[in-house]
Amino acid sequence: MKAAKLLLTGLILMCGHVWARPEVVFPKEAEVSNTAVISVFQVAQLKGFSGFAFNEIARMPLIEKVDQQSSVTLSGDEISKKLRELVKNSFELQKANPTFKIPTEVKVIIRQDGISKKDVERSLQNVLQAKCNSCSYDIQVKSVPRVQMKSYEIIWDEGQSPGSFLLPVRETQGVSEKWIAGTIRVKKVVPVPRRIIRFGERIQAEDLEMKESNITYLKEENPEKSQIVGLIANRTITAHSPILLSDLRREPAALKGQVIKVLIGGDEFEVSTQAVAEENGNVGDVIKIKNSETQKFMSATVIEKGVVKIQ
Repeated sequence: MKAAKLLLTGLILMCGHVWARPEVVFPKEAEVSNTAVISVFQVAQLKGFSGFAFNEIARMPLIEKVDQQSSVTLSGDEISKKLRELVKNSFELQKANPTFKIPTEVKVIIRQDGISKKDVERSLQNVLQAKCNSCSYDIQVKSVPRVQMKSYEIIWDEGQSPGSFLLPVRETQGVSEKWIAGTIRVKKVVPVPRRIIRFGERIQAEDLEMKESNITYLKEENPEKSQIVGLIANRTITAHSPILLSDLRREPAALKGQVIKVLIGGDEFEVSTQAVAEENGNVGDVIKIKNSETQKFMSATVIEKGVVKIQ
């Protein structure tokens, strides 16, 4: 009797670099839908893949032309051989340099009555993970439609909205779409305030901590900690809640009514004087200024805090 141990197949194709390598993890047993072709992403967990590398590894066929079989057992050596050959012939996968964890045998249970909820949850997890590798997903499939055996396609690139989702299912001979219904909850480690941040406060590094948070219903990307420090709160931000860039604003480099330094000229010749800013402006903005002596108005570009330039 074979020992149920893992074959750790490391494809060491690029040496001398240290990074988190993509990984494909096969279970000892997996339930899948009754499709014409059973691919890697229906059976295995894909970690750290994206783009073309994800598409190539995910779509690799494991089992084809299965007729009236309730299960198929694949040897770890057989899977390993297919994967090695795929990587050998793929520039994108050679760059990704993935590792594989494969049991001695993998039993694939084929659901004979159509779509498997477990398969959909596993496959959708892989698709979403390829879009945000640092996110964690809790996926629950609530219902699947009745379909004709093998004559359907699940459209993975549509209907993946966090919260409640509807994945389209198109039957080869059908005229109307059917739907897989379920929920997606998303968590990610993001910067959050340790305390309440009041409107108008400048955020300091010590005000923040990294914490796994529910970001399911956020409408924009979470900024990095380095993008937040030094910005001003646009509203009161509660403690331990994710921060969005729309919650923040930069402190203007030039403030209305401020006496600012004005540089005039180019690289070869430059003089400086003073003026009063007539409006707020960030670095790169063109603002209106007033010459303190002549009282004339001019336009100048803000180049740093308290400094503008006229060319």
